[in-house]
Amino acid sequence: MPFEFLLVRIAKPSPWRGLAKSVAMAGFWALWMSQSALAANGPDTIKQLIQSGQLDQAFKTAQQERQTAPKDVQLQFLEAVILAQQGQHDRAIDAFRKLTEVHPELPEPYNNLGVLYAAKGRLEDARMVFEKAIQTHASYSAAHHNLADVQAQLVRQTYGRALQVDPKVKVAPTQLTLLGAITTERSDVTKLTSTLDRPAPLQTPAPVLTPSAPTVTPPAPPASTPAKTAAEEEKEAAAKAAKEASKEAAKDAVKQAAEKHKEQNAEEESVKSAIQNWAHSWSQKDIKKYFSAYASNFEPPDRLSRTKWEVEREQRIISKKKIQVAVSNFKIDINGNKAKINFSQMYESDNFKGSSRKSLELTKQSGRWLITRETVN
Repeated sequence: MPFEFLLVRIAKPSPWRGLAKSVAMAGFWALWMSQSALAANGPDTIKQLIQSGQLDQAFKTAQQERQTAPKDVQLQFLEAVILAQQGQHDRAIDAFRKLTEVHPELPEPYNNLGVLYAAKGRLEDARMVFEKAIQTHASYSAAHHNLADVQAQLVRQTYGRALQVDPKVKVAPTQLTLLGAITTERSDVTKLTSTLDRPAPLQTPAPVLTPSAPTVTPPAPPASTPAKTAAEEEKEAAAKAAKEASKEAAKDAVKQAAEKHKEQNAEEESVKSAIQNWAHSWSQKDIKKYFSAYASNFEPPDRLSRTKWEVEREQRIISKKKIQVAVSNFKIDINGNKAKINFSQMYESDNFKGSSRKSLELTKQSGRWLITRETVN
């Protein structure tokens, strides 16, 4: 599954989604180098080496730095990013997975692990780790975008299997965001209202009793529900956001699949119509229209030249008093601007009547399906 490493500021959604890899990387490092006050000189040097494409030197420098700071999470993260950039996806996956085990509170390792899983086609694994990234920070936008892309991919695959169509036609490459560093600046995390800021719940007033009325025991007030913790509210917000993203992705995937299926049916009808017109021209002995159904690169049988083949065909057609050609039982296979069609042909002329199974290969030229090869089975 093709994907791009789009290196972005962690705190905001990538403004360069879909741009060329080099532009995205340059933009990221320019922002990161100018704004990050957290990184030491070592990580800064490593990032500069990555930006300039010196991945081997960057990895060597990261290992040297880790000799003095073996538990530095930023250095460990950068090593994993370098492995991913080098195409060593299995090693990168192992490195990011270890980071999630040691630092389960950080969303970036979960996010990058999900991107690499998706690149290897492990979409369910990618979905689970993106959800874990969101659980660490409910409004973490990069993980939300990636989760929506993976969920849309899963829906497309399911819908494609339901229609019994080629999954290659239905599946579009995901556009996932691989994060380039760990940061504590999470401005895209929604600030939740503290329980101390909430107004106190209204108390139910006790019923007023009169001397003439019988004594009434008021119902016991309902037990107060403990206030939700910030973590619980973050988890609920994450679940709600993921559910909404999944709904939208599913709608888009179903719509795209239906439109693709409709286009495929329209092309099949166009191919069938071309063959029916060809058979009709043959039946009417309309030589000009008959030959116009063949492409300029048509390969005549028995290695005949195009000119000799046309002469022979015209003599055979014109010499008959009556010709009737009927075609049916179509089986059509379209691949881009090329198509192959198998069908039953019933031919009747002055003194002959018979049926056969015929195969034609066609190519789409200037909006028309034209015959390039003809075979009788």
